[in-house]
Amino acid sequence: MADNPVNIVVGTNNRHKFREINEILSGLPGIQLNDLSVFSGVPEIDENAATFAGNAQKKAYELARFIALVGRVGFASQSTSTDDDDETDFEALSARRYRSASGRQRKVSLTPERMPKVTRPANLDLLVMADDSGLEVDALDGAPGVISARYAGKHGDDAANNKLLLKNLKGVPAEKRKARFVCEIALASPEGILFTVRGTVEGLIIDKLRGEGGFGYDPLFLYPPAGKTFGELAAEEKNKISHRSNALAQFKVELEKILEAGGRRQAGGGS
Repeated sequence: MADNPVNIVVGTNNRHKFREINEILSGLPGIQLNDLSVFSGVPEIDENAATFAGNAQKKAYELARFIALVGRVGFASQSTSTDDDDETDFEALSARRYRSASGRQRKVSLTPERMPKVTRPANLDLLVMADDSGLEVDALDGAPGVISARYAGKHGDDAANNKLLLKNLKGVPAEKRKARFVCEIALASPEGILFTVRGTVEGLIIDKLRGEGGFGYDPLFLYPPAGKTFGELAAEEKNKISHRSNALAQFKVELEKILEAGGRRQAGGGS
């Protein structure tokens, strides 16, 4: 592999997620993680897939395509704004770029079912990782699921989400409150999806908040082996056993394969 680190954009504006991912992957040599905030004008990705994997793939691929389309693949406080306008609508920008090159109108379809898959990228100039994660409660038939972050209506309102979860579980005995955190992480280049990995951790939903740490449903998620909620665990403890940690362990393995393959191609001078 080349001496310069491979830059990977972490496709989230959630500072908690970025910090966790950065801490867990910090021991992996040869990569540099970049916060999505170093780019301006990045559009919100519509997380309309029916699964965690579909949303993770959609976010990773659309962000990789967007950054590539605006022609900025550098990572040192670069902006995604173009010289001629400030257009940030992904499909409109895609169509405009295609039309200027071909003279024809073309709408870009990026539904999860139609996203391309690639074994390895042509180069390692632009890689984007994105995750979708959430809580599945057996007694609620898997809810909140993919709408975990907006369970109560407003995205990211942890207090409201926890309150609604407790309301919906009222009267459910402790032994039937089994739940799991799920994390799916996808890595994409502008060419397509490179791989997707899944991590889970099993637990129980208790009937009142415990702990000031973590975020989201952490204060309600009891991890039986420790006898503590994720909200009570220290960050370093949680990062060893969390769903995101389990997914990132697999992510490391798959990423190292790509980095090794990329290094061999660079050393050999061919593709």
